[in-house]
Amino acid sequence: MMTSDNKQKLKFLRAKDRVKRIRGFYGHAAIFCIVIVLALLTPLAGFNFCLICFSDASFNLIGFAPWLLILIIHGLLAFGKLSFIRKWEEKKLKEFLEDTDDL
Repeated sequence: MMTSDNKQKLKFLRAKDRVKRIRGFYGHAAIFCIVIVLALLTPLAGFNFCLICFSDASFNLIGFAPWLLILIIHGLLAFGKLSFIRKWEEKKLKEFLEDTDDL
C-alpha cells in the first residue's frame, strides 16, 4: 500500500519525466528548424545543397520529409497523444518493479 508521501514522489517523478520528454521534443524541433533555415540559405550563398536531386543544381525539401514525420511522432509521444504507448511503458515498469529478481 502506498503512503501519501510515496504517491507525491511518484507524481513528482511522472511530472519530471513528462517535462523531460517535452524538453526533448522542443530541442528536436529547434534543431529541425535550424537545419531547414540553413538548407534554404545555402543556395543563396552560392552553394548547391541537394538532398534528393532531380537535376544538377536543384534543392528539394522532400529529403526532409522522413525527419518531419519522426518529429511529428516525437511530438505526439511527448505531449501524450499516443497514450497506448505510455500505458504500455507504465505496465512494464510496474512489472519490473514487482519482479526485482530480473534486474
